[in-house]
Amino acid sequence: MHKTTLKTDCSFIRKNLFSYQEKQLPGDEKQKFEDHLHSCTDCTRIVSEFQSVAAIIDRKKADSPNPFIQTRTIQKIESVLEQTPPAFRKFLQPVMVSFSLIFAIVTGYSIAKQIDTTNTISLTRQQDIETMKSDLNIPDFTVEENSFFTTP
Repeated sequence: MHKTTLKTDCSFIRKNLFSYQEKQLPGDEKQKFEDHLHSCTDCTRIVSEFQSVAAIIDRKKADSPNPFIQTRTIQKIESVLEQTPPAFRKFLQPVMVSFSLIFAIVTGYSIAKQIDTTNTISLTRQQDIETMKSDLNIPDFTVEENSFFTTP
């Protein structure tokens, strides 16, 4: 009969393990729980292991990072960037302006060269046409209406 009571007490321990850990057992059940722990080494071991696992979980919860760490880190970086020395800014600004001017000059030169090449090609074609006309003895073009149909 003692084994049946012991078995019932062990199942009671297993069923109420969470309540005992959270200190939610009523006074008489808590006393029954602790009395059984004094008499049963298996249940004492189970409760001890459960408490050690719960302690590890509690420590891990305490180790969880602050949810606002990202915001604080970004704010810190921004504050450091705002504190950059003005000498660096004074150096960087003229360098950027110089590069912009050089880029504008090179771009303008390239565009002007393309336009000049186009005009040179057009001028060369016109000279070729004049040369061919003189070689073939072709007079300048005249308006056809005036040359063929003249009215007296």
